[in-house]
Amino acid sequence: MNSYLVRWDIDLDASDPVDAARKALAIQRDPWSWATVFTVHGQHQGAPQVATVDLDPEGLDPSGSGAPRVELAG
Repeated sequence: MNSYLVRWDIDLDASDPVDAARKALAIQRDPWSWATVFTVHGQHQGAPQVATVDLDPEGLDPSGSGAPRVELAG
């Protein structure tokens, strides 16, 4: 099993850091959220690797169970 750092970024307006975190959490937990793009950091054959993974590139299924698009950085 490999270890990965997975990041999801969002820009939003909020009154303070706690409000921002609560808004982001609500979006993550919404089963119909279209927040399906992640940056994944890991190792591949001993070398660092960064990939952008879109779990719904066609914008058709926010569940993320469709065919993903993976783009490797650099």
